[in-house]
Amino acid sequence: MKIYDAAILAVKELGRPARPEEILEVIHKNGWYQFNTANEIGVLTQAIRRHMKGYVGVQAARKRYFEKLGDKYALLPQEDKSVFVKPIDPQPDWKVKREEYVGQIRNVFQRDQLSLFLGAGVSTSAGFPSWDALLEKLNDAVVRQMSTKKFGGKLCTASVNETDKQLMANLLSKLRDESPIINAFFLESTINSRSAISKYIREALYGRRRRAYSSGTLVWLAKLCNHRGKYRIRSVVTFNYDDLLEQHLAEVPVDHMPVFKEDDEINPNVLPIFHVHGYLPQHENKYDDIDGNLIVFSEQAYHTVYTDAYSWSNITQMHVLKENVCLFIGLSMSDPNMRRILDISSRRNSNKVKHFALMQRLDLEVEEDQFKELTSGLSSELLNAFLDDFHLSRERSFEKLGIRIVWFEDHDEIPDLLKAIVG
Repeated sequence: MKIYDAAILAVKELGRPARPEEILEVIHKNGWYQFNTANEIGVLTQAIRRHMKGYVGVQAARKRYFEKLGDKYALLPQEDKSVFVKPIDPQPDWKVKREEYVGQIRNVFQRDQLSLFLGAGVSTSAGFPSWDALLEKLNDAVVRQMSTKKFGGKLCTASVNETDKQLMANLLSKLRDESPIINAFFLESTINSRSAISKYIREALYGRRRRAYSSGTLVWLAKLCNHRGKYRIRSVVTFNYDDLLEQHLAEVPVDHMPVFKEDDEINPNVLPIFHVHGYLPQHENKYDDIDGNLIVFSEQAYHTVYTDAYSWSNITQMHVLKENVCLFIGLSMSDPNMRRILDISSRRNSNKVKHFALMQRLDLEVEEDQFKELTSGLSSELLNAFLDDFHLSRERSFEKLGIRIVWFEDHDEIPDLLKAIVG
């Protein structure tokens, strides 16, 4: 996610024009972008200005998403997103290949042989917090638990008010281990209750007030799953706990069922949504204490999945990869267990490259402040050549896992790519 992507989400969450300071606060709260600079406001403001209607500076971006209203920034209406006309460059090779790959995916889809693998990026597109932000939101739950007699520590006998709890939650965020999965284990072992941790995660994900979460990506994923009753997705594997896709499928409507444990019986007439890391729907908690609904949240749960080659989660992924052509969306593709499964699947398929992944190209524009010092000594020609080779190297490494990369530059391109697959 780039800075302006995070700014778009922040303004959407605020629901009104906002000053850069307000936008930055929401970005931090949800963990949508990690700034590697002391001048966060300056970098954020410049990123917004580059994508602002009417801005004609040298660093103006082609696509516009914002307009300035006094000292605040608002999102442009969909129909009013102006385009800054730059000299038209020849179609780069990666875009030519993208058109070819989208055509191949469309053919697979029309043969009813396409399955989806979905990751956190799909939920983040609707405004969900990042993993780190989720852990931050759970800090207050840990402090509350530590203050109870059940925990058996010293805080339960001390006089602790709400301000004290908030200060300790902030302190906890500074004391945590750098590894998110170890942090999750600390939180889970402190709370020490499956139903309680599910409740806290649900609250951290969805918030305390009822609200609808949506994005263009989710809308078109739902349409892709059963396009006008003519073509259909075979199955969906999601690493997300949430039921945002299910909510959008219900609106289309598409007959579907969540599958999150080994003994679930799958109706062949409906679309199965395999929640291989557990299932926490927004408005229902009846699943929290169900045996087999393993919420893969902490180090211990991750080890359970990683070390058991015959776990339901691993077998499900292997089966879907073997039987179908798969499209990966919203995944960084860096999870060791998933890469191990992809490697095994690729070798069992004679190293055939048959799957596809939507991935964002690296961009070292001026808004990416952390790259300025590293790139200042390189000519633009040499830098562009390096970046092209970098992306080519990534393509070749993923082909060894049986995956072709479908590149995009901006997250708002994903709904258009899904629309192109629908045809």
